[in-house]
Amino acid sequence: MTTPATATGKPPSYPPAHRVWAWRGRPRTVALVYLAGTFVAFLLIGRVSEVPNPPLLVGFVVATLVAFAAGYTLRLRAAQPPLVPLDRVRPPTFLIVASALYLLALGVAYMRNAGVTGPGDVLNAATNPGAAYFNRLHSESTAVSVTVQVLTLTAALYPLLIPLAVFHWRRLGTAARVLTIAGVVAYVAHYVAIGTMKGIGDMVIFFAVSLAAKRAIDRLEHGQRPATRPRRLRMVAVAVIGMFLGYMTVAQSDRLAVADSELFPPNPAVAAVVGEDAARGLAATVTYPVHGYLGLAYNLETPFVWTHGLGGSPAAGSYWAQYTGRDSRVSDRYTARTEARTGWPDGMYWSTIYPWLASDLTYPGALLFMAVVGWFLAKFWQEAVRQKRLLSLSLLCQLAVLIAYVPANNQIGQMRPSLIAFVTTAVLSVLDRLRRSRPT
Repeated sequence: MTTPATATGKPPSYPPAHRVWAWRGRPRTVALVYLAGTFVAFLLIGRVSEVPNPPLLVGFVVATLVAFAAGYTLRLRAAQPPLVPLDRVRPPTFLIVASALYLLALGVAYMRNAGVTGPGDVLNAATNPGAAYFNRLHSESTAVSVTVQVLTLTAALYPLLIPLAVFHWRRLGTAARVLTIAGVVAYVAHYVAIGTMKGIGDMVIFFAVSLAAKRAIDRLEHGQRPATRPRRLRMVAVAVIGMFLGYMTVAQSDRLAVADSELFPPNPAVAAVVGEDAARGLAATVTYPVHGYLGLAYNLETPFVWTHGLGGSPAAGSYWAQYTGRDSRVSDRYTARTEARTGWPDGMYWSTIYPWLASDLTYPGALLFMAVVGWFLAKFWQEAVRQKRLLSLSLLCQLAVLIAYVPANNQIGQMRPSLIAFVTTAVLSVLDRLRRSRPT
């Protein structure tokens, strides 16, 4: 077997084996720290006194973390995919341009559908996110333009742009870079205009995951880079995540001010430093990924009713009801029946992803699901870093979104575009694997 060469013709300087293993396990570490951290935060600052059965809640959450880690580790024990140096992979410029144009068209179509008339509306919403959020709720219509419907069916392009652009940025031409930035700006502008963070959060997650994968490639193929480059990349990632969390805090603060809400009382010490409104917004931001565990505690005590494969995904249920005229099983899912039993609002407050999964799989099935998620996260991470497989990179980013929303809901199955994007990418990935496995 020959050693792969870099662009300079010299063999790469590989890092020690223990450091390669550390990079292979990095997504597992980050995911476990995040998931365990949100649950510990709930135990420290959440409404723990209202949990009906604390041992059941703690035992189940710990079991989900163990199942996820076990699935990931099991995949790491398998054979590694072959290494394909990034320098030997031709930048998929056409696909990057197509994805950029798609995101640009989607952002513009969304804004038109939401009644955004120009940059002034976006700027006004950026400075008044609370008012923009409630205006959107009051004026929300079920009518969706034909353009948006068509773009929804091609949503597989949505999770491709940022990962591919991050991987190949240095080899992209000026026009492709400008289109990439324009597509992301247009898409983010829509969510700024309606005062909602979801789409912006997706972009941040895609960027962070892709950047982490790119850094892993640099370490694997070239050994230690000069200290300035890793430090610069870390600074960019920290800056992007910091701006997102900062804007989220401002948006939460403004929502509470517009609603004149007394929810999320501010910490006196924090309020003394940043002011009461900002402290209240910070408290809401911290509580955001935490309160779903109380909903989970209530759902764990609700009897099981099978939802025939429709309870875990509102998007799938809506398609089933639309095209068959049959019940979408909304009233049978755990979260709906828990609201009827306890008053915990279904759709307004979160209950983590697990009751959604358990509506179709039962709670033991939800544990198995998390093991499968861990297994595929490791698989897609290995294939993205070692083989530069673009479909695996896209699926890696989508699984990262699913994991980020575990304390909330089943984000991939929540809306039609995210469900279509995931299913389409998964199907294309399977077909590509079958094509590669055929003898030539």
